[in-house]
Amino acid sequence: MKKAFTLIELLVVIAIIAILAAILFPVFAQAKAAAKRSASLSNVKQIATASQMYGADYDDNIPLLMNGQYTYMTNPTATQRTDSWVWELQPYIKNLTLMVDPTGSDASNIFGSGPFAWFRNQNLFPYYGFNFLFLSPWNNCNVAESRSFTQASDVAATVMFTQSRHPTYTQTIGYYTAAAPGMYPVILPHPIYCIYTGTGWAKKPAATPTVPYTAEINIKSGEGSNVAWLDGHAKFLKDTALAAGTNYAASTNPLTTSITDKTVYLWNLDDDYFGG
Repeated sequence: MKKAFTLIELLVVIAIIAILAAILFPVFAQAKAAAKRSASLSNVKQIATASQMYGADYDDNIPLLMNGQYTYMTNPTATQRTDSWVWELQPYIKNLTLMVDPTGSDASNIFGSGPFAWFRNQNLFPYYGFNFLFLSPWNNCNVAESRSFTQASDVAATVMFTQSRHPTYTQTIGYYTAAAPGMYPVILPHPIYCIYTGTGWAKKPAATPTVPYTAEINIKSGEGSNVAWLDGHAKFLKDTALAAGTNYAASTNPLTTSITDKTVYLWNLDDDYFGG
């Protein structure tokens, strides 16, 4: 007659399975997270490649933050529509799902189907942000200025896109701009370029901005970001590396972070910030 397992033997087997599960489940979770980070890196790399194709078609110009008046991006009409870089690059990408960061979640289904999936939201809420301040600054809170790839002091060391989250919503929605570390002391006194203050966009705001956002440093997981550079390559950088050339620290208020060494700063197009 075949001998059955004793209770002790069953308990030992169960204990072994539990130990193996405790060891392997974190490994599986880490592998899944790594796969998502890799997919996110691929997305931002493809966005960078599309930007270079755009430049080839438009006299070597970097994509614009927006291609018309801001009013017609947030409130388009039947006859007037402004697109951000998201829809400017669609002829080269042809895939809106690339705007969703796999490490996050498109909870509102903005880039899928449903009531929120329309071009106005897609222009504003991609999960990758554009280094707008230095690459396409917003003139008088109205139109974005054009800059050329050839103006860059070092295309391989100038940030173009990072992972991004909205400054005031939860981490489940993206935003189309990325705030450069150390940007506030540069932009606050500027006579024509605008910045988000926490309640709206303004030039030379009377009150200090209350909301730092995206790359300043707002992504709550990963302690860094996948980054696309002007030359088209992409790689992951820690927050401290993204903030090279500033006095940034994890405990520092981003609004008081300032640029201390332009020679290693990764966000400005040239050494004169705005060309003067």
